Amino acid sequence: MKLLIFGSTGSIGRPLVEQALEQGHTVTAFARTPAKLDIQHPNPKVAQGDVMSLASVEKAVQGQDAVLCVLGSGGQRKGTIRSEGTR
Repeated sequence: MKLLIFGSTGSIGRPLVEQALEQGHTVTAFARTPAKLDIQHPNPKVAQGDVMSLASVEKAVQGQDAVLCVLGSGGQRKGTIRSEGTR
């Protein structure tokens, strides 16, 4: 299955990417900063972008079988990245 994962560099997203890869899925990790995705696996794809940019989200979604959203706000408890990015 082709999976796109938003929030792939976070504390939930990184293990989700690893688990999906281990199960044989084709994974595209969507990240603002791809360098943060330090996964030791030969097959993850990376889509660099920002969830607040509709164009980059639409481009990344093309051809995917499923989209998983595990956006977080890191240590911040304020902000709109979870609500606005998910919308």
